[in-house]
Amino acid sequence: MKKGLVFALIMTMALCSCGKEKSHQRPDHSSKTSTTTAASAETTTAAQEEAAETTAAETTAATASSDSDTTTTTTDAAPAETTDAAYESAGSHVNLDTEDLFAGQFFDENNSNFSMVLDNIGNGYKVNISRKVSDTQIDNWYITGQFDGRAVLHYDNCSKYIITLDENGLTSSTETVYTNGTGYIAISERGGPEDTGYVWKDDVDNAGSSAFFKK
Repeated sequence: MKKGLVFALIMTMALCSCGKEKSHQRPDHSSKTSTTTAASAETTTAAQEEAAETTAAETTAATASSDSDTTTTTTDAAPAETTDAAYESAGSHVNLDTEDLFAGQFFDENNSNFSMVLDNIGNGYKVNISRKVSDTQIDNWYITGQFDGRAVLHYDNCSKYIITLDENGLTSSTETVYTNGTGYIAISERGGPEDTGYVWKDDVDNAGSSAFFKK
């Protein structure tokens, strides 16, 4: 009888011990749920912040692109203004004033291969005198200056060049004969108002001694 009571007591204590262990081992679902919820909230917040940063970056890039387009447009417009300013500063190479009696193309009445071209450059005239010596040689004189009140252009900056042509009529070489030559070009009414032209006095080699240039 005593042995039976002892055995029953031992079994009761064993059963109580098993109950306590099961109670301690029961999972805490509420803790895991809280952790999952917090993690989800953090993920959502991070995604929202990343989306906000992406939107801000796209807005900045769009603004920069717009500014770049504006700058490019301004830069493209600049060369035209620069070109116009340079053109006006240098003066027109082609004389547009039909009333300008000094400007134009003139030919020696004795030699059609001997010509003089005067261009109004705004602050004076540019003169190109050309003489065809042969099929392979052309002599050129370049002069700039202003006509005085007596219709005479005195100069001290004449440059003479000899142009050699190849068989196709293209320039094969250019030789500088001299620079800073002196002389003058003058309007002459040799036979009256109806017979007006240019005479040329070249101090270096007297190249225009017998020439009379007329339009």
